[in-house]
Amino acid sequence: MMEGAKRFLVLLLLALMVPSGGFLMAHSGEHADVQVLNSEIEFKRDSIDQLNRQISAYQSKIEEKQAEAATLEGEVDLLENRIAKTALDIDAAEVSIDLTNAEISIIEDEIHEQEDLLDSQREMISEVLQQIQVLGDGFGLQVLFGTDSFSQLFDELERLENVSTDLKGAVDQARKTRIKLEEKHASEQAKKDQLVAYEESLIQSRALLEEEQNAKTVLVDQTKSSEAEFRRLLTEVREEQTFINQQIVALQAEIEGRLNASDEVGDSSVLSWPVDPTIRGISAYFHDPTYPFRHLFEHSGVDLPAPTGTPVVSAAPGYVAWTRQGRLYGNYIMVIHTNGLATLYAHLNSMNVSPDQFVSRGQQIGTVGNTGFSTGPHLHFEVRKNGIPTQPLDYLMSY
Repeated sequence: MMEGAKRFLVLLLLALMVPSGGFLMAHSGEHADVQVLNSEIEFKRDSIDQLNRQISAYQSKIEEKQAEAATLEGEVDLLENRIAKTALDIDAAEVSIDLTNAEISIIEDEIHEQEDLLDSQREMISEVLQQIQVLGDGFGLQVLFGTDSFSQLFDELERLENVSTDLKGAVDQARKTRIKLEEKHASEQAKKDQLVAYEESLIQSRALLEEEQNAKTVLVDQTKSSEAEFRRLLTEVREEQTFINQQIVALQAEIEGRLNASDEVGDSSVLSWPVDPTIRGISAYFHDPTYPFRHLFEHSGVDLPAPTGTPVVSAAPGYVAWTRQGRLYGNYIMVIHTNGLATLYAHLNSMNVSPDQFVSRGQQIGTVGNTGFSTGPHLHFEVRKNGIPTQPLDYLMSY
């Protein structure tokens, strides 16, 4: 049985040695791949730093232009700087995606390494437990009666104590490996979440770039590259906004009184979507900081992209205040509801209602178009409370 104890200790020592040396030899090729990935990561981080410096430079130029008085040349220059910055944003997002994928690959290699190490530690612990079971409870008595001296007895007992200590150490090491493995998994998930954010940012930046490029084209076409025409455009836009503000205030009380006397109205406190927002989402929000023409005027509603001819419906029961054509809104309709609310539907291709006509919730009033100061087919939808533009999402149903 003395020989059995010696074999047991030898097995334990061998088991403790295997995870480090054997694993490294088996994965030497993988380590070379990790070195390549680390070099790639370092290069991409440098690239992102350079791109961010260029983006900051363009942002400074944009802020300088926004501080200047509005001129055609200044607006075109502003849009060109925004286009250049957004293009760099796209480059930065693409490099960040590649960088994050490389970082995920390294973490996955580390996860495999920790999993292999943990498997080796589990096998070693299992081997030790099997040896203890083989030795059995009688091992201590056999050592006691099978030794010739107290010195030899104490040596054997010390060995047993070392075995117990080594087993505890192996279990502790396996526990630490498991914790490290869990940390690696958490780090991998964080990187994957970051990757999703970069991909969403890339989609948004590409859409914004297209919008800004279209905005420059529209501005040049609308003004015919003439500063005088640009001034005329600004004047007409501001006159149109003033007219809308004045007319709503004048009509709101009168029309709302008629609505309150009608049994057909129903609840107007919650608005339905005038165009299905799931078609192409929302391309611009209320007071959107990315709106290309924000230097000229605030974006006072939400934009719902949709193919030309898509039906536009009334968001709630009400009376049509007017159907008009304007330089800013193109073909547009204003509907007045109860609770001090009014809704505006702009850039329409066609208008299917008349002033003073009662419309029910969901009734078609026109179709999506690309008229007026517009960068593509969409519905510009405004909600006004007591004549003042307000956040439409505060009134629209969830979708």
